[in-house]
Amino acid sequence: MKIYQNYPLSRTVREPETFRTPKNIVLQCLIFIAVFFVLEMAEGLGMMIGVMPRLMSWAREQIAVTGELTPEQLTEKLNTLLEDPEQTYIMLLATGLGTLVVLFFCRVIEGRKLRTMGFFKKKAGIQYLSGLVIGFVMFSCVVGLSYVFGGLQFETVSRNVTPMILVILLGYGIQGMSEEVMCRGYLMTTIMRHHNVWIAVGINSLFFGLMHGANAGFSLLALVNLILYAVMISLYTLRTNSLWGSCAIHSIWNFAQGNFYGLPVSGIDSGESVFRMSLKGSVLVNGGDFGLEAGIPTSIVMLIAICILLFIPIPFLDRKAGESA
Repeated sequence: MKIYQNYPLSRTVREPETFRTPKNIVLQCLIFIAVFFVLEMAEGLGMMIGVMPRLMSWAREQIAVTGELTPEQLTEKLNTLLEDPEQTYIMLLATGLGTLVVLFFCRVIEGRKLRTMGFFKKKAGIQYLSGLVIGFVMFSCVVGLSYVFGGLQFETVSRNVTPMILVILLGYGIQGMSEEVMCRGYLMTTIMRHHNVWIAVGINSLFFGLMHGANAGFSLLALVNLILYAVMISLYTLRTNSLWGSCAIHSIWNFAQGNFYGLPVSGIDSGESVFRMSLKGSVLVNGGDFGLEAGIPTSIVMLIAICILLFIPIPFLDRKAGESA
C-alpha cells in the first residue's frame, strides 16, 4: 500500500525548497484557521455585495410605505435574503473569493507552485470530467440506498427548470473547488511537507467536518460522514496525483444532491431542481434537515469508496509522477 507515504504528490511537496511552511504542526493548524477566517470574511463580503441591490430596493420601499427603517428590520431582511434559495447562486459564486484568498496565501506567502497543490496541467480536463462522472454515480448510489431503505419518496419531475440551474451548476463548480483548494490543496499538502501522509489526511478531514458545524440539522452522524467523505476525497487526490478530479467530485456531488435530486445540501436548500424527492422514515437513513449526508447510506458508500481506494489497484487512478508534469 504505497499510498501511506510514496505517492507522487507527497513526494512533490517534500522536495527541497518547494515552499515555505513551519514544521510545527500546531502552528500549521493555527495558520490554517487564520486563513480560513480571512476566507470567510471575503466570501461574506461577496455575498453582501451580491444581495445589496435587492436589499437597497426593499429598504427604499419600506421607507416609502412606513416612513421609517430600523437597523433590526434591515438585519432581519438581510438574513432572509441570504437564506433565500433563489439567492443560492450568489452564495456559491462568492466562494470564488475564498479560493483567491487561499491561492494568494499559498503563492505569495508560502511561495509555492500550483503543482504542490495538485494542479497539474497534463490531463486536467480528463481528470475533471472523470470526477464529474464518479461524483454523480457515487451520490446516485446514496440516493438508491436511501430509497431502498425507506428514507426517500419520489415526488415529481419538475416542469419549471430554468436556465438559472446552469448558473447554479457553475456556482457549485466554484464552491466545490473552493473547499478542495482549502482542505486538500492547501492544508493536506502543507502538513505532508514535514509529516506523515495519514496525519495530513486525518487533520484536514477533521477540519472539513467541523467547517460544516453551523449548518442546519448538523449531527454526530453528519460529522462522521463528512470526515469519511474528506478521507475518501483525500485518498482520491493522492491516488490520481491531482486536485482536478477531487474538485469535480465535490462540485457534482453537491449539484446532484440539491439541483438534480432536489434534496438539502448539508442543510441548505439549493432552489430549483430536475427531480423532487421528499424525506420520510428514519433520520438515520435520510439525515433529516441536514440531508442524505447525515444518513447511514452515505456512510456505506464512503466506506466502500475508501476501501476501493486503499486496496484495489486501478490503473486509471494510479498516476505516475512523470505523467503529471
